[in-house]
Amino acid sequence: MAISALEHDTLAKACAISKQLLLDIQPKLAVLAQIYDSAGGLKETLTQADLDELAALSGLTKAEADGGLYALTTVALPAIITGYTALAKLAARTL
Repeated sequence: MAISALEHDTLAKACAISKQLLLDIQPKLAVLAQIYDSAGGLKETLTQADLDELAALSGLTKAEADGGLYALTTVALPAIITGYTALAKLAARTL
């Protein structure tokens, strides 16, 4: 039985996203994790006053910033690393 258009499109998107995750996003998350989690890093030094000082970040709480950074550095990055083999196999394909 032939693959459906929906299945093809889904797999094509998965391959493209996997490639982007491994080539672009994972390295950026690794640097972000290092900057955020290191001794004296942003986790320790960033304050609510720092956030309020920038108009684009005004209204964002320290807890919200920490929560987002935690999700990126402690949830997303390890998930990419754990799934690396499967992601690499998808990333190697082009549909």
